Formats: sequence, structure tokens, C-alpha cells
Amino acid sequence: MSNFSDLINIDEIDKRDNFSPDRWEVSFYCKDCKKLVEAERPDARWYVFICPVCKWDRVVIWTYEGLKANYKIK
Repeated sequence: MSNFSDLINIDEIDKRDNFSPDRWEVSFYCKDCKKLVEAERPDARWYVFICPVCKWDRVVIWTYEGLKANYKIK
């Protein structure tokens, strides 16, 4: 049975070889432009991001690996 320390200690669960710190980098993907963008956040009180290319607010924030898998980015 796993305990909490197993979940946070990579060495104990033998996942160190598969762990990549780069996979946690946050990225933004515009669903209209269908590309990775550097989104703008006009109001810090809300999690609304604007695409600098098309100016729409259909921007997803996620890890790069998650975006790549979900939106089929090459």
C-alpha cells in the first residue's frame, strides 16, 4: 500500500528515469489560431487569456506535454 511520501518522493516509486522537469512548463494554446501563443491576461483577477494574434479569448493554459497530447501539436 502506498503512502503520501511515496507519491511525492520519486526515488521511492522508481519513476526517476521517466520524470522530466520540462514537462511541467506552462504553455498557452489558442483554439482559434491552432498554435502555441504568448497569451495576454488583461485582468489579473480573472483567468481569461487573450490571444495576441486573433484577439479572441479561446486560449487554453496547460502544460506543454498536456497540450501536445490533447490538441495533437507536433
